[in-house]
Amino acid sequence: MWRTLAFVEHVEVEFSGNLINQALILGDVDNDQKEELILGNIEGDLFIFKGDGPSAWRKGSDLGMITCIRAGDFCNRGKNNLICLTAEGWCYIFDIKPDGIPEDDECDGDRSVKPAYTQHLPANGKVMLIADTDNDSQTEMVVGYSDRVVRIFRWVSAPEGEPYTSGRIIQLQQWQLAGQIGSITVNHSQDGQCELMASQPGGTFVTLLHDQGSHSDSDEPKQQCLIYHPLGSSRARNKDVSTIIIGGISRDKKDKSEPSSTYYALATLDGTLSLVESDKILWSLQVDHQLFSMHKMDVTGNGKEEVVCCSWDGQIYIVNHSKEVVRYHFEENVAGFTAGHYCLTSEGDVPCFIFATFHNRIFIYYNISLPQVESINLLQVINKREEMQHVLTKLNIDPQNKESLRRFYQWCLYGWQNKS
Repeated sequence: MWRTLAFVEHVEVEFSGNLINQALILGDVDNDQKEELILGNIEGDLFIFKGDGPSAWRKGSDLGMITCIRAGDFCNRGKNNLICLTAEGWCYIFDIKPDGIPEDDECDGDRSVKPAYTQHLPANGKVMLIADTDNDSQTEMVVGYSDRVVRIFRWVSAPEGEPYTSGRIIQLQQWQLAGQIGSITVNHSQDGQCELMASQPGGTFVTLLHDQGSHSDSDEPKQQCLIYHPLGSSRARNKDVSTIIIGGISRDKKDKSEPSSTYYALATLDGTLSLVESDKILWSLQVDHQLFSMHKMDVTGNGKEEVVCCSWDGQIYIVNHSKEVVRYHFEENVAGFTAGHYCLTSEGDVPCFIFATFHNRIFIYYNISLPQVESINLLQVINKREEMQHVLTKLNIDPQNKESLRRFYQWCLYGWQNKS
């Protein structure tokens, strides 16, 4: 039986318009070592929230139909930028300044932001990833499109002495997949190398291999650059159901000097969730809710990241590596969901769940840390205390007699119960 949680402490902020889930993120966009909340709507408005204020700290407008937002060091300058992609194919790079830094042309006095760089890329991008995908210590941008194509882009720096915005984005490689792309992720194999993965319908995924001999203008990707993994097809209720994947799930390896592989998880819209390591399904569970968003987060502080899934009707599942589950039900239907760290006060980032509703409201739940995910047995916990063993000995209670222990603890907690 799964335990149910009740999260209470939250902050509400307002936004307007309709958003796509890939356009709702948490990230440090102004390089102040504190996470912000960023979202964009299909009407072309960009919102950046900082702290517990009810209104946006920065705002952009007239950008087009925003489909994807990510934060990261895409330009490989040692600083994060905010990257925004629209359905029309416009890629905007924002250079957000923190409070106290003199404003420039990219940020007007009324706190509205303008792109530092703009370039047109192929249209209809639906998922985006900013990460080092080929183990060269350089960050790339990977975009999955509605026509089942995945393209990888890199920033080419400007000549020395010129502004970094004089650089440009080039395409490195592309792949044509068999099915619709649900999400893109990076996972670490047993030798510590990065693996680029894209989810495919029916609880499956594909590994995208870099072809060192390919050129950026190649229109015919080689099929040997794709490795399909049908591991979840036998468990899927619907072979065509949309699937999402997330990799790099920390498993708390003790020796940090050795290469450490990570877990990855897959979730389907019809409610199947699986944790996988090297094509081996460690566990799989099925729920009665449509799962559309999945994230990883260490909610217990033990170094192991749990899998956090959200359904359209607001059901949240937090699952650890041993398949123990806790649930939380949000009070409204959900238009978008993300999980991560957000800075509400000067104390720094705290774990948060972010819910976007269909009524132009964002709910930030911030007191979500758990002591553990698994259920606790009172007898086992108390019996581990050395002082309790001395008490039981003085009272002549056998610590191996569970029935005697239950009666004793019941008396300690509730006293004697009179039976009429």
